[in-house]
Formats: sequence, structure tokens, C-alpha cells
Amino acid sequence: MPGPIDLVVPNNGEFNVRNARVDLGPRAAGGYLEFGAYLADQAVFWSTADRVLLLPAGYDPLWFADVHEALGSAPPPVVSPQPRTGRLLSDLMHDAAALATLRQALGGRPVRLLSWGATPELFLLVETIRSWGQRVDVDGVTRENEWASRYLDSKLSCLDLARDLRIPTARSVIVADRDELRGALAATLRRHPRAIVKSPYGVGGQGSAVVDSDDDSVAGFWDRMHDDPYFRTYPLIVQEFVAHAPGLGCPALDFRVVDGGVADLVLSAVTTTRGHLFQSVNVGVGSLPTEVADRIVPLGHRLGAAAGELGFRGWLCVDLIAGADGEIYLSEINARRSGAMHSIGLLTAWRAERDLTLSSHDLSSVRGPGPVSYRDRVRPAFLRAWAAGLRVYPTAVRGLAFPEPMMALVAAGSSAAEAEAVVRDVLAQIDSPPTRAGTGPGAPTPTSCPTPAAGSSDEPRDAGGPPGQMAATAR
Repeated sequence: MPGPIDLVVPNNGEFNVRNARVDLGPRAAGGYLEFGAYLADQAVFWSTADRVLLLPAGYDPLWFADVHEALGSAPPPVVSPQPRTGRLLSDLMHDAAALATLRQALGGRPVRLLSWGATPELFLLVETIRSWGQRVDVDGVTRENEWASRYLDSKLSCLDLARDLRIPTARSVIVADRDELRGALAATLRRHPRAIVKSPYGVGGQGSAVVDSDDDSVAGFWDRMHDDPYFRTYPLIVQEFVAHAPGLGCPALDFRVVDGGVADLVLSAVTTTRGHLFQSVNVGVGSLPTEVADRIVPLGHRLGAAAGELGFRGWLCVDLIAGADGEIYLSEINARRSGAMHSIGLLTAWRAERDLTLSSHDLSSVRGPGPVSYRDRVRPAFLRAWAAGLRVYPTAVRGLAFPEPMMALVAAGSSAAEAEAVVRDVLAQIDSPPTRAGTGPGAPTPTSCPTPAAGSSDEPRDAGGPPGQMAATAR
């Protein structure tokens, strides 16, 4: 009997618009789906097993060939449905030719389905493949326990879990309408200099707003209420803003919830801008000081056990705050894979979990205007890096066609600082006057730019978000 095969399904766009309670509207939802397609290509790095990739149409074949050659692996088969709605799985299920291609590529073998997260369309795909007579194992929740995914992905679940597990969280008020919001915000700002207002369902820092106690900041928040669809859906959460400890970033944990506990736990540190918008993430053993890691790993096991008791299975991401007061606070839970997953995939493939740290930047601006050529502008810098033996890879390049071009890349180093230096140098080369592919010095020279402190807002090359000011779905 033939062995199993992985089916890699980066349904992150659909996942981030799955919540029917939030009416994003066609423009905002379209922005999330477009950005989901941009980051979907990072699924190339999730698995090195025998696999089939489901990717949105329009990926760059030269980029695809380059990264596999650089990694020393054969490119797997790719299935791309005709783009009709921008929803990867919905488009697949309405494309008979793509389904036939997928069935042929899977070859009747048992399937291990790796997805970003649980959506109704994902379960429809599972049943379709089973109807072909194939066994399908999903590395996530079952249809019966999908409710646990939705519950845990809401920031309200953090307040429940923090209470039950006695984990610190910021002082909070849950409000049900505009009048309650106005009163709770005023009360919070009377006792604390900064507040943060959160939707339970925001993504990548969108659906959150930091508000200072001065009149201009408060007025600006109320103006923003009209522009952010997440703030038009109640309940909302008003919290005291926790000042971050300098130089740490926001600690985070990615792990799999399995029968009996937690597996494959990985540390990371998220860099944010404006106090809450996702910017970049360092992943691995060198992402956090040992004393912080020793404190948060037990929290991950406790939260994973609690999620497991609800019936949740699969990848879970826990975002924390290292407060300036020395406390560790629970911030939110993402009941899915996260933007650290391609880094985790690389660390696992290299068996380097104890040796290397990766720095992943999903919103790196490229001198424009767009479109920018991957072949002519971006590729030469990576060819030079690979010739020098550096482990740095472009993980998403569709954004080079955006009006304000951007790309994603990840680099490995013996420390977070070393990995960040490689990222900065490659980006500097991309924005320098063009040279012929493969020419230039034998090894990149780090730029003189100082390494920004993790968690700071002065990362020089990361854009603030995708087109239309939509949130990055990376985290």
C-alpha cells in the first residue's frame, strides 16, 4: 500500500474572513483575501515530506524553482484553481478541472491535510477526498469541534482562560454598545494613562486601537470607529494598555495540541509597531532570553491542556506581553498556524531547533513604484547570498506587484541579531542600483544600520500593512 502524502492548504485568507459576526464589507474582505493569497506562498516551507501544494493562481514559477533549488529539494506538484472569489477552497470546490488534477496528484494515497485553520470549506474538501476512497487525517480540529477553534480565536476566550488558570491579563471591561464603550474608555483613562480597545475578532493588530488620555488621541479614536469594520461589531474589550519591557518584543508560543498535552513547542518574539500592529517575528531558541522562556513555557502547557479539554487539536499560537513591571500577561490566542510556521518548518527540516534562530519579515517594503521584477531586482541579491552559503529565502513575492511593493523573507543565524543583519543586508542590496544576477562580492557585508530593539517601532524596512491599510494576516 502506498505511503501517506501531505496536502498543504494555506487557507489563511478564508480563515481570516470566516467570522460571520463581523461584516467586513466587500472592500475590506477583498483586502484580507488578497493579502491571504500573498502570504499563502509561505506554505511552501511548511513540510518537506512527499506532498502536494494547493496555492492561489499566479505564483511566480521562477521564485518557486529558486527556493526549492536553494533548499536542495525537488519542487512538489502544485494545484491552483481558477480564481473566481479569491477564496482558495471555495474556488477549488467549484473548479472540476482543478479537483481532477488534485485527485490525480494525490494518487489514491492516504492524505495528511495541513491547513492554516478550520473553515467550513476545509471540511468540505476533507469529505470530497474521502469520497474518492482515500483516508484523510486532518492536523487540526474535527468538524464536531470546530466551535473550539472559533471560541479560542476570540479574544474573549483569553479572559475566560486567564481567570480559570489564574494567568495575569490586563484589567478589562467588556462593552455591548457605543454608550458603554464611551463610558468604559473614559473610566479606564481616568485611572491609567493609556488604553487599548479591541475587537474579539481582529487580525494582525487590526481591530485594535491604542488610545492615550489626551483629547486629540480620544477624538482620533472616535474618528477611526467609522473606518474600521471590526469596531462596528459588539462586544468590544477595553483594557489598560500594558507598557512593554524594553528590548524583548512580545513573547509568543507556537505548539500543537495533541491527545494528552502539547507537542513541538517553539518560542518566538513578535515585533510590533504603534504598540499593537504586527511587524516581524524572530523564531527559535535565540528569540527570547532564557529567563523569559523558562517562565512562558509552563504557561503554554497549561493553556494547551485547557484547549485540549475543549476538544481543540492542532496548531495553536499564544501571544503574550512582557510587561515593564516584570509580569507576563496573556494577550490573545490564535487557534491556527501562525506567521512563524514557515520558520518552524525550516528549523524542523534542518533539525536545528536548538542551534538556529530565524528572523521573518512579512511586510518588507521594496523601492518602487510597483510592479517590481523578482527576476531583475530581487533574485540577484538572493543568488549572491546563496553563493555565500547564507540561509536566507524570499518567502512571498506576489506583493512586488502591489502599488507600494513589498515582499516577505526569512533568514537564519546563530542569534536573532545575526539573522536580522542578514535580512537588512539583503533588503539593502535589493534597493541598491541593479547588478547582473550572480555578480557582486562573494559574501554580503552587513549594513551599518543598528539592530532595532525587539518590540520597537523603528524597523526601517517593514511596511505598516498591506494595500488599503488592511492588517497583515501574518500573525
